[in-house]
Order: sequence, then C-alpha cells, then structure tokens
Amino acid sequence: MAKKTKETVIRTEQEPIYGREELVAAASSFGVKPEVVAGALRLAGKDSMTRTEAEKAIKQFLARRV
Repeated sequence: MAKKTKETVIRTEQEPIYGREELVAAASSFGVKPEVVAGALRLAGKDSMTRTEAEKAIKQFLARRV
C-alpha cells in the first residue's frame, strides 16, 4: 500500500509598493488630505512605500508634536 504525502505550500505575498504621486493621489483612501500624505512621506524620508508603511507613516505624522 502506497503512502500519500501531503505537502503544505506557504505563499508569501508581498504588498505592492506605491510611489509618491500614487500615495498623494490616494490620500482620501487614508482619510486625510494630500498635504498630510506628502508630509508623512517627507518625515519618513521615503518616496515609495507599501500601504501598510504609508498608514504607519501617516499615523506617526499626525501624532508628532509641533
């Protein structure tokens, strides 16, 4: 009798990376104005990032002390 083996395939899907223009244009999807997204990108020192990174950067930007 032959044994059946079961293989588990684990996929790791990477989030797409968006550029500055795309993130600023999609500011409403983050619930903020384009100026906030631009400021968050500048504070983070990046011109491109994933959606998760952008959300984190926006949250940090809004929570900073002025």
